[in-house]
Order: sequence, then C-alpha cells, then structure tokens
Amino acid sequence: MNRLFVLCIVFTTACGTSSDGPDLSTRDPRCVAACPESMPQYDGVGAVCNSASRVQCLDECEARIAGLPTQCQNCLVEDSSFYAGGTTSGGGCTETTCTLTSEFGTCSYPVNDHAAEIACLQKVDPRREVTCQASFKAATKCATVCP
Repeated sequence: MNRLFVLCIVFTTACGTSSDGPDLSTRDPRCVAACPESMPQYDGVGAVCNSASRVQCLDECEARIAGLPTQCQNCLVEDSSFYAGGTTSGGGCTETTCTLTSEFGTCSYPVNDHAAEIACLQKVDPRREVTCQASFKAATKCATVCP
C-alpha cells in the first residue's frame, strides 16, 4: 500500500477534518436543536455561525437547563434563536431588473433569472463565518413550570 495513502488515513483518523463541527454526541438534544448549524440556502451565499459560536450557544443552553425539571428545561429552550442573519440591506425590482445592495457592494440581475440572482447574491452576501449570539427565553416567562 502506498505510504502516503496510509499516512493520510492515519492523519484523518487521528485528527479529523477541519470542517468538522463540535461533537454533538454528548450534548442535550434540545440544545442541539436550539443551536443549529447554519446552512444558507445557496452555495457560496450567506453568513454562517462559526464553530466557536455554536459551542458557546450549546454551553450556555446546557448551563441554563442543568438540574431543572424536564418541563422547565423545555420551556427555557423553546423559542430560542441562534443564527447568522444576512447582510443584504436594500434593493428592489423594476419590470426587468432587480438590484441588491449590501456592505459588499451592489449587483443587478434580470427578473426571473434564478442563476443570475444566485450569482448576484454571491457578490453582495458572500459565504463567510461570523460570530453569532444565542437568544433564549427569559426565565420569568417560565415561572409557572420552573422552581
């Protein structure tokens, strides 16, 4: 067997890949659902939450619900949010052309040309990792089910 091939297998097995996210196998499933991996709709478009943000969200979620009754835990986690958001800040369409504007620039494309729209989005809202913040329900809103 080729030594380089064996080395690659050993390295991948020992170290994993850099695109792997946090290990979710030991995480509370409610927190995993409350702190989802961001996946924009189109390739090359949109902000995605970085791995450190997701780990922080998971840690914060698990700390909030630790040791509490199940009904209370469920209440504290429901309606949470964790997302990157978008940067497209303006634009509009005429009968023939649409224009999108963001901090990254301005781009126009023909109405009803989906491929051109995606190409435009890749320019004004490129794929990038960002720091995201989690937002959880206030504990006071769960007072009837939490001790």
